[in-house]
Amino acid sequence: MGRITSFIKRKVFRMNRDRWNYQYDKGLWEGLKGLDELARFSVIIGYIKYLKPGQPEIVEIGCGEGLLQQRLQTQNYGRYVGLDISDRAIQTAQAQADGKCTYRVGDMDTYQPEGSFDLIIFNESIYYSRHPLETLLRYATHLKANGSLIVTINDHKHSDELWHRIRDGFDLLDEATTITAKSTCVCKVLLPKGAKSEL
Repeated sequence: MGRITSFIKRKVFRMNRDRWNYQYDKGLWEGLKGLDELARFSVIIGYIKYLKPGQPEIVEIGCGEGLLQQRLQTQNYGRYVGLDISDRAIQTAQAQADGKCTYRVGDMDTYQPEGSFDLIIFNESIYYSRHPLETLLRYATHLKANGSLIVTINDHKHSDELWHRIRDGFDLLDEATTITAKSTCVCKVLLPKGAKSEL
């Protein structure tokens, strides 16, 4: 019976909390802490510090165990909200949180952020949305004036199609590609169509 349950958790639960909790319990996301992920995280942190020096308000959608917030460090933000569907991941993240950081369990397709933000980050998470463009557009309504979205997508067979769809709703401010021994990742800074950048 245990093998059947394991198979169902790995193969049938595609988008729900049980699937993600199973993967975190098994340590399947430990690789995100490795050296070959450093470049991607460093590019995001570089964009945060350049675009919004000081104490920006940030929401990260699909934050996992909070690795970006921990690497960014508390002096580089005024408020940080992390969202993930896995309560196991959020439990781990919360243990590392500081007084300016809040973690929430929720589904990116239904979650409604409270307030507005300088930066909204989807770090390797937007392709888990059922409707990526609509999701980004909805979150963009929570940007402050001169706010930006930072979106990273690992290079795979559907990534060009996904970027093409996203392009329909946003203007590109900048982009960077990181190549490691493990993968190629594209990071783009996006503005809502017609928004003016202060840079």
